[in-house]
Amino acid sequence: MKIFRHIEDQGLATSGTVATMGNFDGIHLGHQALVRNTVEESARLGCPSTVLTFEPHPLKVLAPERAPRLILSYEDKMALLQSLGVDIVIAQRFDREFASIGADEFIQRFLVNHLKIRKLWVGRDLRFGQDRKGGTDKLLRLAPSAGFEVGVLDPILVDGARISSSRIRQLVEQGRVDEARPMLGRYHFVSGHVVTGHRRGQELGFPTANIASQTEVIPLNGIYATLIQLKHKQWLSVSSVGVNPTFGAGPRTVESFILDFEGDLYGESVKLSFVKRLRDERRFAMVTDLIAQMHEDVKCAKAVFNELGLIHAQVTQRNSTL
Repeated sequence: MKIFRHIEDQGLATSGTVATMGNFDGIHLGHQALVRNTVEESARLGCPSTVLTFEPHPLKVLAPERAPRLILSYEDKMALLQSLGVDIVIAQRFDREFASIGADEFIQRFLVNHLKIRKLWVGRDLRFGQDRKGGTDKLLRLAPSAGFEVGVLDPILVDGARISSSRIRQLVEQGRVDEARPMLGRYHFVSGHVVTGHRRGQELGFPTANIASQTEVIPLNGIYATLIQLKHKQWLSVSSVGVNPTFGAGPRTVESFILDFEGDLYGESVKLSFVKRLRDERRFAMVTDLIAQMHEDVKCAKAVFNELGLIHAQVTQRNSTL
């Protein structure tokens, strides 16, 4: 997969492409459907598949106070798009100059003249161009005379609820990670690297990997049944998100106790997937009470894993990042 940072990059010239465009934060099932339609159609037409997205998120430039926390880091978004078989990603640098380009100019200058779009797949609620005046209706109206087709995907529903990045973000930040999974098509995860902590877990008999997250959307404080990925393998784990109140509230951390694992993970890159929330974070009067609860947390997490069929200490990653 090739990645470009501007639509008019000279290295991007093609004789035609099938594309989709949007912010794609989370790469949820709706996004995946758009991308898969794009990849399948490009294969049928014998041209490359292209995803046009924007970096940073437009609201981080235009209205930082309203900018959402992102479900995926840039690196994770690129990895997920690659796993879906995309040939080209344009992670368009978004700034105020780019934001000032009108919708009609955007279509003619970028989609028609440079990308030579043959078909564009979009969601029903797509907005683009200066002041967000461009939308699906404009694309459908202008496409025939501009020489390309438009495929429109209606919102996808899960249990009667529309899938959206904002809804997924809300569920995760409320700790309802198991409810977000059907919308994402995977567990929500945070990625980062393991850093040195206070080593309290080791002293308590539960050594933990302290994860410096590069992901912005982190679940509500509490204890979770989790999967931690190291290189190409995943391990069952129990993780804490919070401030360790038993030892005096400190900075918010993400820590993971890995079941049946021995080894030094400091400095390693990891991905922590949240399976289910087990309980609130609590302050214990005695350290012995905390240790007893940690044993209970492991027991509860194992019950969750058994229920889901995750019965082995080591779970080999399947097929793709999704």
